Amino acid sequence: MTRLHLNSSFPISSEYKKHSLKVCLASWAPFVGGAEIALKRLAQGLKNQDHDVTIILGQNGAVKKQFEEAGLRCIYSPICFTDKWRWWRYLSARNQLKQLFRHKRPDIIHSNDLPTHQIISDAARAINAPRICHHRYPFSGSAINWFSKFGAEKHLFVSHALMDEMCRNSVSLQNSKRSVVYDGLPLPQEPTNQTRYEARHNLGLQKDKVIVIYAGQIIERKGIEDLLQAWALLNDESLANAMLVLVGDDLQSQGKYRQEMEKLADQLNCSARFFGFQNNIEKWLLASDIAVVPSRIEPLGNATLEAMSYSLPVVGCAVGGIPEMIVDNKTGLLVSPKSPKELAEALRSLIENQNQRQQLGIQGRVRCEELFSLNKHTEHVLSEYYSVLEENLRKNKSSFAASHK
Repeated sequence: MTRLHLNSSFPISSEYKKHSLKVCLASWAPFVGGAEIALKRLAQGLKNQDHDVTIILGQNGAVKKQFEEAGLRCIYSPICFTDKWRWWRYLSARNQLKQLFRHKRPDIIHSNDLPTHQIISDAARAINAPRICHHRYPFSGSAINWFSKFGAEKHLFVSHALMDEMCRNSVSLQNSKRSVVYDGLPLPQEPTNQTRYEARHNLGLQKDKVIVIYAGQIIERKGIEDLLQAWALLNDESLANAMLVLVGDDLQSQGKYRQEMEKLADQLNCSARFFGFQNNIEKWLLASDIAVVPSRIEPLGNATLEAMSYSLPVVGCAVGGIPEMIVDNKTGLLVSPKSPKELAEALRSLIENQNQRQQLGIQGRVRCEELFSLNKHTEHVLSEYYSVLEENLRKNKSSFAASHK
């Protein structure tokens, strides 16, 4: 596959699949969260299609280590925000990024989230590379305008719900070029009864229980408190037949909120089991029967997609992008946010109905294959890249022609 660069005169739209791109992905990456996992998957998807991918990380820590272990090329370069009191700090970081961009000469510069985008988009102006800003979490209008003040050629949103909310908050986004691009993930082999049994055995989970799993960050906006209250409302029959396991931690606060939730479970006499952060989340999903996503705020959510990929029915709250993943009563069940009573009823229904669990799980896997596979995601992102490149090439040609009249 040949390389395509910004100064190329190749007609991008006609044969773009024959050309690979030099892509620079960037992330502030303070910790390993959903945004960082999505970035890692995109980088791997682009790399699998023979594109040249470099990842700039604003922290030299756990994210960089994990990415490098996955075989991804990473460069640490400080990422900070404009600050009139410490302007020299920002200028130093921006100049370092400018030098990096001049050396790498990427075709596309793609910020993984809005906070990352401010300094990245500023530095990228040095080489006239098209800039893409990915939006993964809602912000107020003032924050949107501040973080994006240096501009972007295209804005990508992880869900229609997030795009609509942020455009309501910002006139500049309303007037921008933008698209919705759902996240994607590599699809595992379809689970079998045997693989599920083996996973449960290896994790030491009871084989005669319906395993309900929450997998994700243990933070307030994820609705853990609502989940524990819902579990405490289940009838004795459901509680006797099921087990609630929570896999994840509060990484930002070194487990502080997770410890609070463990205390709440004790106060509610709730039989939930907290297993903390686990590197082998796929084994836990494989061992489970039902996934629950009780989020109060959720622009999209890797947890829902991961559960669907393992043919699990998902009980999720009807907020943000969750209804764009879960089709109610077809691939899972939707309930109102902050409603333990509704959540308890949905969980009870699935715990007591094995056939319903299986049918919802099968359809969830099909929907994941159709809309949320890594291949689908990568192709969608690439189509956005080439569209932006083509537009940038047209602008450059127009500017050149105007300057030589």
